[in-house]
Parts: sequence; structure tokens; C-alpha cells
Amino acid sequence: MFKKFSVSVLMMVMVLLITVSSVFGATNSGVSSYQDSSGNMSIEGSTVPNTEFAFSGSNITANSVFDTTTFFAGNTITLDGEYNGDVFAAANLVTINGKINGNLYTGANQVIINGEVTRDVFAGCSDLIIGKSANLNRDVYLAAANANIDGTVGRNLRVGAGNVAINGTINGFVETDVDQLTINDGASITGPINNRSANEAIVAAGATAPQVNWEKVSKEQAVNEDRGPSVGSILLSIITKLAFILVIWVLISFLTKDFNANTPIMAKKHILASLGIGAGFFFLSPLLIIVSFIIYAPFGLAMTFGIIALSILAMPVAAVVLSKLLMRFFDDKMKPLLSSFVSILIVAAAAIILGYIPFINFFVYLLLYVVGVGFICYNVLFTNSKLKEERNADNDDVLVLNETIDMEVTALKIEESTEMIQVDDQDTTKN
Repeated sequence: MFKKFSVSVLMMVMVLLITVSSVFGATNSGVSSYQDSSGNMSIEGSTVPNTEFAFSGSNITANSVFDTTTFFAGNTITLDGEYNGDVFAAANLVTINGKINGNLYTGANQVIINGEVTRDVFAGCSDLIIGKSANLNRDVYLAAANANIDGTVGRNLRVGAGNVAINGTINGFVETDVDQLTINDGASITGPINNRSANEAIVAAGATAPQVNWEKVSKEQAVNEDRGPSVGSILLSIITKLAFILVIWVLISFLTKDFNANTPIMAKKHILASLGIGAGFFFLSPLLIIVSFIIYAPFGLAMTFGIIALSILAMPVAAVVLSKLLMRFFDDKMKPLLSSFVSILIVAAAAIILGYIPFINFFVYLLLYVVGVGFICYNVLFTNSKLKEERNADNDDVLVLNETIDMEVTALKIEESTEMIQVDDQDTTKN
């Protein structure tokens, strides 16, 4: 069963990508020849050049041929043309009347689809209307308060919503996690129907559909889900995060010699530079993803997965780096390994606990992301040159300091021996 939680997470990620595309589109709005003085945009003509792929304005109407992935952001967006690539659209109202030869990703207050989408549809909105003329050739993923489906879905439908009414054709299975599912007269569903809801699905006599597999959700269960995670799940989450951070600490401490040797240098001397690189990467990563997809789709996927992996590693790596700043308070009381372990535990526990405090958690995770990503990038850029030289310089300083201490200790011993000889001579003379 495709649970509502899974749908919500999927849609949240999609909406974040839409927001990124909106910001990117805004950066190009000032140079667009399609925009008038009031901020509205009308895109007409036979074909739009591939160099123009991001559009933003108050009200956007596009009725042309687009031969690349396109991004739209505005108050109202009406897409009447043909789009030979994926389409990203974020607005208050999005209306699709044309043909999209790719995937559709849209986030809006209201989404209306009357045209054709040859691949998958991902939509997060308050109200969704799939008109009778709509032809969605593959899978459809929806998160909405209300969804009304009159058109045709070529394969499978997955919905997390309040109320869903199906009047059209679904040539695959249906999986819903809703308050109320209604299958009206004239609807045709080929595959199995799995419905997770507190209410039994309403199936009209004139509908062509198999028996609905109903997973009943009690009102108490629904209330518990709305309240959020339980104490047990929070504790399990804390333990899991802590274990993941400790695993990364072990890998850095024992298996990555240069990486581990660089952490004290980074924490003491290059924390600001690391923050700068991490912040720069945070703002540029959406642009890198977009450009990489434009250059070559597989390269774009590889870039996306790489950035996701980097984001996952950012928190534990940042905890390791920040723990080096804390180690100096324990150096005189503990052995180095124990000092490192205690420091990473304190930093990790603080980061995890702060992560559960509303509003503060955003800034905590942003700081950890910037520190962690900046540290990784700084290591990649300077590990074989600058950081190695600084480590050697620090080692030389330590050697010089040790030699100086040894010389001072030797001098003190010689001085003490001389004084003792003088005392003995004086005693001999008196005798």
C-alpha cells in the first residue's frame, strides 16, 4: 500500500524542486523578451530557442513549441503549446491544455489538466481537476485536498488526499490513502484498487471496477497519525541518527588517514573558509542540477544522487569537525581516543536534540549542512597541497616545541647539578 506519509514526503520533495526552479526562473525574467511592463508574459511563435528554458512572471501564457526541459513560475500559468521535455510549473493556478512529451512536475493551489502528458505526472496542490479531454499516458502521483479525475490515466494512480472522485479511465491499479474515495458512474478501472481510509469507498452501480480492497483506519489511529510520531519512534530515530554519526566518526578516525588528520586543521584554521564553500554549494547546487540535466539527462541524475549523498553525509561529518573544537577541554583529563569519542557524543546529541525543536531545527541543520559540505569540498580541493603543508608545519612546530622543552629541562637539570656540586664543595671546605 502506498501510504499517505510516503505520498506526502514525495510531494514535499517535488515542491522543493519546484521552488528551486521558481527562483532560477526569476533570475532570468529581467532579460526575457516575452514579458510586458505589467509583469505578464505571453510566449508565442513556432519554436522557442533552447537557450530560453526558464520563465517567470505574473500571468504566463505559453503557446509554442519547446524542445528542452522548461521551468515556469508565476501567479497563473497556462500551457497551451507542445513541450518536448519535462515541465516544471509552480503557481497559484496551473492549467495544462497542450501536450507534454515528458514528465510533468507541478505545485500549485489549483491544477487543471486538459491536455496530454506522455510520461508521469507529479502534482502537489489543494484542488486537482483532470478534465475529460486529459490523457496521462503513464503513472500519476497526487497529493491534494480534493481531486476530481474525469480523464484517462494510462497506467497506475497513487493518491494521498482528502476526497477523490474518479469518473474517468484508469488503465492500471489504484492506490489511495484518503478520507473518502468515490468511483462514479462511467468510471473504468482495470487493475486492483487498494484504499486506505476511515470510510469505505463509494462505488456506483454504473462503474466498471474490481472489488475495492479496504484497509480501514480507525478514527483513533487517524488522530494518532495527525499528532505526529510517538515517543518510541522519536527515541528510535535519535538512536539511529546517533549510530549513523558514530559510524561516520569511526570511518573518519580509523579508515581515512588524511581526512582524519585534516579535521583538527580545518576546525582551528579554516572553519570560515569551509562555511563559505558550504554556503556557496548550498545556493549553487540547484543550478548545477538544472544545468546537468540540460547537458545530458543521465549526467543530471548522477549529479542529483551525488548531491543527495553529500547532503546525507553533511551532518555526521560536521559533527566530527565540530567535535575537534570541543576536544581541547578534555585533552588534559582523557586519552586522545576517549576525548574524541566523548566530544563526538556531546556534539551529536546536542545536534539531534536541537533538531526536534521547531524553527531552531532549520538553522541547526542548515549550519551542519554548510559545515559538513564545506569540509568535504575543502578536503577535495586542498587535501594534497595546502592542508598537507599545514599539517607538516604544525608537526614541525610541535617538534621544535618539544626540542625547546627538552633543552629547557636539560638546562634546569644542569643548573640543579651545578648548585648541588657547589653546596657539596662548601660543606667540604667547612669541614
